[in-house]
Amino acid sequence: MANSTNHSNHQFPTESDEGHMYIADNKIVYNNRQLSGSSEVNIDQIQYAYVTVDANKQVSLFLFDHHQHYLPITYSGFKKVYRALSSKLGFNDKIFFTYINRQQNKGKKEIWRRTHSTSYKILDSNFNDYDQGFELLSTQPEFILWDTTYEELRSNPNTYFEESPYDQTLLKFRYPVRVGNIQLMNLRAYFNNARTDVPVLHFHTHCRDKSCSDTSYYELKKQLTQDFLPKQQNLRYERVDQNNFCFDANNMLLSLVYTYDSDWQFDRGYTSFSIRNQREYPKLLIDKEYEDNLEVTSRLLIEEPISTSSHYKKNPRVRRRPPDLISNDPVCPVIWFDSKNDKIGFADRSHCQVFNWGKIESFSIQNVLPARGAGRAHLELKLRGGQSHSIFRGQCHVFDPYKEKIAEFTNKVVTTAPESYDC
Repeated sequence: MANSTNHSNHQFPTESDEGHMYIADNKIVYNNRQLSGSSEVNIDQIQYAYVTVDANKQVSLFLFDHHQHYLPITYSGFKKVYRALSSKLGFNDKIFFTYINRQQNKGKKEIWRRTHSTSYKILDSNFNDYDQGFELLSTQPEFILWDTTYEELRSNPNTYFEESPYDQTLLKFRYPVRVGNIQLMNLRAYFNNARTDVPVLHFHTHCRDKSCSDTSYYELKKQLTQDFLPKQQNLRYERVDQNNFCFDANNMLLSLVYTYDSDWQFDRGYTSFSIRNQREYPKLLIDKEYEDNLEVTSRLLIEEPISTSSHYKKNPRVRRRPPDLISNDPVCPVIWFDSKNDKIGFADRSHCQVFNWGKIESFSIQNVLPARGAGRAHLELKLRGGQSHSIFRGQCHVFDPYKEKIAEFTNKVVTTAPESYDC
């Protein structure tokens, strides 16, 4: 709670017409008069509040409702907004007014943080199944393997979907889950992966203790360092601004991250606990049906060090390069046409992407000139309907000598996009 709720004794700054703010429908609406549009803060979603001073000595009320908002204290309407928020949430007014009246240099100070119930529990158990999966603690507990696919997990009756504040699709569980010797109340999986016949790649949760402090990090770290062998542990860093500790469970990467106040970040009040699937599933690279029926009608060799995507777990088009695609040169990058199946393929030394020929509208070359970065080039195709795909990548200008050859081979328009810099 605030140290004082009597704002009449506090000196607010003189308000100006540089910007304006007000509260409507339980949201703070604010705008800078020199900019078009306005921004909104969802009051019920505010997680923490700070008073800040930036490098230009502008003082602001910082609010985080899953998005960052800086509300300058000189905007018209600020006094009314602050009073309403402080009365509703319980800001530490003493810190706020002391800070704005005395602080001259860049800095910040927390004046409020939302309280949360503890979202994890260290179990008095001796499980050793971190590398196998997790247990859904439903009425009839169910053990779910890490190799369970998106399609399989989607059909589990104990799951449901929500949209995150960042427009991500999240799969959530109706019950807590057990990961090794840790119970997690709010584990969720990111469900925006384009390929759904692969195991779920990323689970995540926020682990909070009752104090919303780094106690969560040190409690989780203590348990995991007991459960994992030293060779499975990787303390990446423990700095004044952030801690990061990782644990390898047979290529399932468990990661703990706690973020503190710093010049560029705010104390999150929780430990970010993520689980990423870094295992390989080579069978998912094989498109046996197409390989058994593939017929190379014609081909164009590109004798350059270029590559196509290898992210087969995310991109459903990425497969292995078909065996014996070119009998006399098995590793040269190639574009091939398959008139029997109405397909066109693009292969580097190990992977390929295959498209329906009739759905392709055109090709383009994008050169990114060296600057801070080394530069690069992309060969992209555009499907009818407007969707574009990067099919090859190489050094800057590597595709320029092949522009006419690709146009002649594919009988499609090949354009060169305006150049940009690798900044």
